[in-house]
Amino acid sequence: MTNTVIMPQFGETVAEGKILKWFKSVGDEIKEGDNLFEVETDKVTLEVQSLLSGRLNEIRVAEGIVAKVEAVIAIVGGAADSAAAPIAPQRSPFEEVATPLDKFGSARNAEGVRVTPVARRLIAQNGLQLAALVGDAKARGREKIEEKDVRAAMEARQAAPPPPPVFAPPLLDGDVVMLSAIRLRTAERLAENWRTIPHVFQAIDVDFTALDLARQKGKDAFKKAQGFSLTFLPFIARATCLAIQVFPQINARFTGSSLVLSRDVNLGIAVDLSHKGLVVRNAADLTLVGLAKAMNRQIEKARSGKLTSDDLSGGTYSLSNNGAFGTTFTAPIINAPQVAILSTDAIKLKPAVVSTPQGDFLAARRIGMIGQSFDHRAFDGAYSAAFLSGLKRILEERDWAVELADFS
Repeated sequence: MTNTVIMPQFGETVAEGKILKWFKSVGDEIKEGDNLFEVETDKVTLEVQSLLSGRLNEIRVAEGIVAKVEAVIAIVGGAADSAAAPIAPQRSPFEEVATPLDKFGSARNAEGVRVTPVARRLIAQNGLQLAALVGDAKARGREKIEEKDVRAAMEARQAAPPPPPVFAPPLLDGDVVMLSAIRLRTAERLAENWRTIPHVFQAIDVDFTALDLARQKGKDAFKKAQGFSLTFLPFIARATCLAIQVFPQINARFTGSSLVLSRDVNLGIAVDLSHKGLVVRNAADLTLVGLAKAMNRQIEKARSGKLTSDDLSGGTYSLSNNGAFGTTFTAPIINAPQVAILSTDAIKLKPAVVSTPQGDFLAARRIGMIGQSFDHRAFDGAYSAAFLSGLKRILEERDWAVELADFS
């Protein structure tokens, strides 16, 4: 008895995927749950586990080839089935402009240390020095550099203090920077959204001073209990969910002739992980702490390469968080078919006018801008402005200490 392995569906808008690596060879015995292959789509790169047990009889889509969703990519038979001959590399009729692994460096360096395909790609994409990784591998008596070695080096680099600024030599005229398949697909999708959606952007300043006092009071106990830092983002996400309850048209999709409201709030959150957008489902049902934990779980899954299609699709409203980079103003492009996206920029100490019963005076306050790009076909500017005003009021006036009572 034989069974087919098909290219899975990785999200609502994903139509195909490129096989980057097969973890099994023709003739190998596989078990349900074994890592079978690594695939790259326009949204994510991840490892796919086998849903079958048996012998891998045939690989129909070789490494480096693109296959449509639901296309048969391999054949698995029972242990008694005879193994087919290994498949020869071939070009798929669906193959895109190639991004071969060759451009990520040699599979074996001059000292004979083997570098796996996933490791080669990570080294190139993250600007790591192969010589340092080879030296470390040789010192430990190893002849192979794997994904886990590269990720360990990436974590060590993030933990190290930042180097002093240097002035890099300018790029020469004609230098070419290769774009990944994910970057190319993202560019196509965003360009299409920009061409077809009438974007309007509105922004408002928010005083985060009171919110930050509650955050500062509970952040040490929170980190000790949860193992990660409490940032401003969960507060903004929580306030967004509360504001959407009053302005439900924000959380909808535009079909061309109607606006379909979403019962659940599935927040799509852009994070600095190869520019992936992660979805936190049913966010409106979560507390502040619950949102913080859900976001952290998604980020950790992305870092460990364990994202699933559910983690990347189904968002109903998006947050673009650039504040960590010190930005002041961001006007993001809408992620269709969603009708709006919120931008959050850096929260900084600024002089601001504070009104009191004794009069107005200047004081140092933590001020940050929140903005919204929205599809003008879905609703008008007054509705969006009212939503932003309501969001500002929640951020400034809510008793956040209550939601952090366990950590005060």
